[in-house]
Amino acid sequence: MNKPFFPALAVFIALATTGCTQRMQDLSDSFKFAYQGFPDAKKSWDEINALPYASLYAQLDNGPRGFMVLAFAEPSQHPSPNLKWLSGDHEMIVTRNSRIVKTVNFAEGNLTATQVNSPDPLSVGLNTLTMPHTWSRTLDWQPGNHSGYRADSTFKRGKPQTISVNGTKIDTVQYHERVTLPTLNVEFTNHYWVSEDTGRMVKSYQHLAPGLPAVTLTHLKPYQGGADE
Repeated sequence: MNKPFFPALAVFIALATTGCTQRMQDLSDSFKFAYQGFPDAKKSWDEINALPYASLYAQLDNGPRGFMVLAFAEPSQHPSPNLKWLSGDHEMIVTRNSRIVKTVNFAEGNLTATQVNSPDPLSVGLNTLTMPHTWSRTLDWQPGNHSGYRADSTFKRGKPQTISVNGTKIDTVQYHERVTLPTLNVEFTNHYWVSEDTGRMVKSYQHLAPGLPAVTLTHLKPYQGGADE
């Protein structure tokens, strides 16, 4: 990839209250020196918890890791809202129940829509389902104006795994989602790390669509406005 993704960036957020603007300016200042060589973003738990926003780390393929805060939580046609995470370059990741359902302004191309006719297993809770578990959705993506491609998923439970999130050890169970697009004869596998204690998504590795990069999301401060990310 030629363009680094989320290079420890200043996050743009539409804010209407005074005080919040200064806090976002503080974030911008702390990110400026990350542009030199594009190192991974690193925030302390004190910094993360002091912010009134949900937050995560995002990484595109093997590029630098960026720190993102939640810009908007918008109603959807589903029980859970669409959570919109914005970068300083106006790149956007939209998640629903921790699944990436749309991206905007990615240089390599974008997942433009995800349609579902049955509940996403991520919304139900992977730790509550009998495995293996199957599910289908349809995907639209660009470039190429690909529209309405069925993606069939098979979820399987993996092994318990202790992972480090911002220096904190968390006991998780890893789940694997094997995705097949039958009309293209394409397969890929997504991975999810779910907390053994809470059932909350801790980390995920998700392919957007065929020919597009994969995105690693590491959840830091969860959204508290309703259903989980």
